[in-house]
Amino acid sequence: MAAHLWAGLLTGLMALQGVGVSGNAGQPETVGPRGDAGPLQGLAAPGEIHTAESVTGKMRQRLDGIRSLAARYTVTTFAAVLESRSETGGNLYIQRDRNLLRLEEAGQTIVSDGETLWTYVPGNRQIIISPAGQEGSESGTGLTGRPDDFLFTYSNRYLYELESREPVDGMPCALLRLTAVEPADDLPELRIWVDEENWLTRKVTYKDDMGSETILRFTDYRLNEKLAPGLFEMKAPEGVEWVDLR
Repeated sequence: MAAHLWAGLLTGLMALQGVGVSGNAGQPETVGPRGDAGPLQGLAAPGEIHTAESVTGKMRQRLDGIRSLAARYTVTTFAAVLESRSETGGNLYIQRDRNLLRLEEAGQTIVSDGETLWTYVPGNRQIIISPAGQEGSESGTGLTGRPDDFLFTYSNRYLYELESREPVDGMPCALLRLTAVEPADDLPELRIWVDEENWLTRKVTYKDDMGSETILRFTDYRLNEKLAPGLFEMKAPEGVEWVDLR
């Protein structure tokens, strides 16, 4: 998986967490396609006038109460140079209180415990083991010690602006534009659509410096469900080669 996919997925989900805002402590919660979790208690209803600060603050408050998160995602990429379109999808699992992460799709599975990264690519019949914070690792994630550390560092490279309000799949969303502080950044600009009912990310788009565009969509959020411990253990069929790069 390329680094920009990690950046988009994880920035959209968690980059704005990390400040001491009191959240709703974690009861299991399923957020359906129409945001049926409803508004957070103590936050204004959809339709109010927002600023970038108020939107990111509400995202922080929502995420502050999340111990675990599961979601489905789709990734659509338009390659400018090749004039081609590709689409994939998968499942994301994060156990935030234990720094655990699992990302699985048809072509690969990635597991991290915050210190070590396991990347299994069935087509290569290999599991690559690398330090979670290693730039340029085989997985290309550049993941730091824990997922939200990476995201906080990543988000500090951007300036935030509330661009507009725009629905996604019929749901009212606040549209944030992130502009890179350094013009030479590989991803000079990102856009994040934030559901105004539950303050979870519904969509992320960005272009790289070659003009290729990536669109990520998130559905079927499940918050604070008990995730099986084995979910964050890398398992593979017999005969797969383990390559330790630590």
